[in-house]
Amino acid sequence: MKKSKKPLIRLILKLGAKYLHPFFYSLILFLRTKKKFKREISKEKSFLKFSNTFEKINEFEYKITSQNNEDGIIDYIFSKIPNGKNFVEIGFSYYECNTLNLIKKGWGGKLIDINKDECLSLRRLISYFYPDTKVNIINKKVFRENINELVFLGAEKQIDFFSLDIDGNDYWILKELNMENINVICCEYNHYIGNNVKKTIPYNPNHKWQNNGCFGASLLAISELMTSKGFSLIAVESSGTNAFFIKNKLVKNFEVLSPIKSWKSADRNNSNDQIEFIKNSVKNFKFYNL
Repeated sequence: MKKSKKPLIRLILKLGAKYLHPFFYSLILFLRTKKKFKREISKEKSFLKFSNTFEKINEFEYKITSQNNEDGIIDYIFSKIPNGKNFVEIGFSYYECNTLNLIKKGWGGKLIDINKDECLSLRRLISYFYPDTKVNIINKKVFRENINELVFLGAEKQIDFFSLDIDGNDYWILKELNMENINVICCEYNHYIGNNVKKTIPYNPNHKWQNNGCFGASLLAISELMTSKGFSLIAVESSGTNAFFIKNKLVKNFEVLSPIKSWKSADRNNSNDQIEFIKNSVKNFKFYNL
């Protein structure tokens, strides 16, 4: 959650986080975020594409509350397969995530994030705007050792949609994840690493994201891991951020993609100087070769 530009608001939040009971502190966060949340969930669809290379599934892209155009791809996928409207998402912002548009449509499930303020705020917001929706919000950091307990404890037996975006140990978390009862998986990949290499960061439980490109894993590495677990690559979102995989028993309605040919890279959030810095950082970082 971004810090307020107003010194008084920053002071109130700092003191509230330290001294107030979570019930009252979350109320302050709710009042701070309510207007923006309402504006975001009420937006019209944006159909702007971010890459010049497309597959047929990219025609269905759009954005409402996802970071990029994931909303449209998710909507298209679940128009083609049966589902019980149950999700798990790890890594989110209170107003921007891959499952917020699903929550608007009556889906329920579980949201997990390390940021306390994001969790407290979104718990209040969902309770206020979608009081009949069952969403469990968990403020925890995800490790290899706790991933399956966090995902499956108290969850529905079948998870229709699973989304992972933790800007770090994503590959190692996916490797440990029990995918037997998951149908569709969306995972962020690191497009800076390249399209024809199998690399990830070494597992580091203390990893923290920095805008230097040294996070996550290449698309080819993730795709080969998912293939070994019985999933097929069916979509790469046009900003070059997220890839979508579906269980092989459900793949008949989709084109199976090549992670090398369908890889996309379209940095739209950094300046040219920052992109050059990121590329140099990636070049010098000791990624783990798979």
